Amino acid sequence: MKKKILFLLKLPPPVTGATLMNQYVCENKSLDNIFITQTIKISYAQNNINLATFSWGKIIIIAKILFKLVLQILTFRPDLVYFQISPLGFAFYRDLFFVTTIKIFRKKILIHLHGKGIDNKVKGSSFQESLYKFAFKNVHIICLSELIKNDIAYVYTEKPFIVNNGIPQKTIVKTQENRRLARLLFLSNLNRSKGIIDYLDALEILSQKMIPFVAKIAGNERDYNKNSILQLLRTRNLTDQVEYVGAVYGNEKDDLFIKSDIFVHPTLNEAWGLVILEAMQAGLPVVSTFEGSIPEIIDDGITGFLVSKNDTSALANKIEYLIKNKDESIAMGEAGKKKFYEKYTLEIFEKNILKVFDTILK
Repeated sequence: MKKKILFLLKLPPPVTGATLMNQYVCENKSLDNIFITQTIKISYAQNNINLATFSWGKIIIIAKILFKLVLQILTFRPDLVYFQISPLGFAFYRDLFFVTTIKIFRKKILIHLHGKGIDNKVKGSSFQESLYKFAFKNVHIICLSELIKNDIAYVYTEKPFIVNNGIPQKTIVKTQENRRLARLLFLSNLNRSKGIIDYLDALEILSQKMIPFVAKIAGNERDYNKNSILQLLRTRNLTDQVEYVGAVYGNEKDDLFIKSDIFVHPTLNEAWGLVILEAMQAGLPVVSTFEGSIPEIIDDGITGFLVSKNDTSALANKIEYLIKNKDESIAMGEAGKKKFYEKYTLEIFEKNILKVFDTILK
């Protein structure tokens, strides 16, 4: 008899790395051949801007989800509940209600962690420590990488599963043209935590050194909007070299990768970074930071370069190196593309997540 899995998952909208990966799990057709599945969709906001804001409407949504959860446990009778928990803030306390409810009915729980910050949260707070230990007691946990598993080492004594994220394969064909100007790309939500200011400061350094380049910024408005980005460009005398193109999706986003030479992602807070996989698939060398899982994704000096967070001088130096050493830059991009197809495709992710389900329910 097939085992039953209940998915309790945040799904788009809005589109985030976590909701996108949750959607991939739900749409994994190979699961239907082995398990019987049901899904409770969680969505608290229609866009990224409202994602972190409080509203009474969200309280009503939480109550409805709790009701659906209890109903599904009683009627569907799952052998396992798969849940992507939010690791920090109000969202963690909210998700703790769901975990507690599942535990009351003595159901197996598989928690998929797509964020980080727990280790810092529990330091110096016995109350926070007790909450996380309760949430993670007698449950199975998936972490995104070997590096990220250290984030829960203090509150989770078992060995977590490690499943790297993956994205769908696309046919992206880049042509190597003889260009006078290197083309740089920053693609992310315009949050301070994504390193947009460090990116602009590094470009200012390159401009002052007369390094030839053009650059684009793409992403949804968040902490910064179009007007504030344009103002930041003006104060750095970058308006002739840097263009903000707004949010991009689908073919428009693919075209940006195709028409770029170097991908720059100087993030200050990241658990994984799906956009890095997109850049690798497109054959771009990546300049990023020693943050979250990124040192596992990017092989420093082989598929790109890593710098310390907020080190704009080092960031500028690495970008300059790639601009001046085009053949090596191309070779790094090809090495990254090879690593993508070896480790980070959606097919590989689906096989690995299936192994986890099978291990727990065998």
